[in-house]
Amino acid sequence: MAETAAAGALTDEDKFLFDLRGFLVVKNVLSGDECRELIRLADEAWPRQAEDGRYRRFDGISTWGHAFVDLMDHDTVLPYLVELMGNRLRIDHDYCIFMRKKAPAHALHGGPWRYETDHWYRYHDGVMRTGLTVATWNLTDAGPGAGGFVCVPGSHKTNFLPNMPRDVARFERDADWVVQPTLAAGDVLIFTEALIHGTARWTADHERRTLLYKYSPPHSTWAKKFYDPGDYPDATPRQLRLMAPPSVEGHAPVMERASRGALNTASPAGPEA
Repeated sequence: MAETAAAGALTDEDKFLFDLRGFLVVKNVLSGDECRELIRLADEAWPRQAEDGRYRRFDGISTWGHAFVDLMDHDTVLPYLVELMGNRLRIDHDYCIFMRKKAPAHALHGGPWRYETDHWYRYHDGVMRTGLTVATWNLTDAGPGAGGFVCVPGSHKTNFLPNMPRDVARFERDADWVVQPTLAAGDVLIFTEALIHGTARWTADHERRTLLYKYSPPHSTWAKKFYDPGDYPDATPRQLRLMAPPSVEGHAPVMERASRGALNTASPAGPEA
């Protein structure tokens, strides 16, 4: 892992777009070879069974080995998350979604303050902060109209969440304000759970392969079970800091500020400034 990472991962345009839409796409984080290798490892860890349907989900993909653990603090993606959530963020839970052609949709959900202490977004004095936030790793393409992740851009700031049409949320009626971002294999989509989002029916001929890592602010948790460091004997100090249980005062900074304008991965010597 790199010793340092730029403190300002988000460009001015990134900040504008995330505040405007509630999501951001980080392009080309993984190479084609890396995507194919993760697919191969996933198939070894969780082979398809004859009785499996078109839609499959597995909770706890970080137990599949180093390659999956290392995604939780990837040097390219982690600085984005730190800038959106603060340097004491924690990994909350992880899972995958695999979809074959005609796999069914899953209704739109989320929205600001849908769960008072968890799904939220705020801005103050030049700083954005989010509650539960997702890094979605796309191992296969999601071209125009393919399905998969869809959202209502800007809905993380709506004041009329109860007015969301239920027939649209259930995909019983099309609405041009429900958007499917076009994603290439290797892209990472970061979004706040305050954004109204869901899963559209998969229409592409190839299988959708998506890995989801969800992060919480230091004081909160969505998952009912925390990470057990004993299950990850080879985890790095930074990964163990991410896995720490929720706490405000007791949750160490994930990345140490080594100098003005830079963050590094060394174990922090004291409280975050």
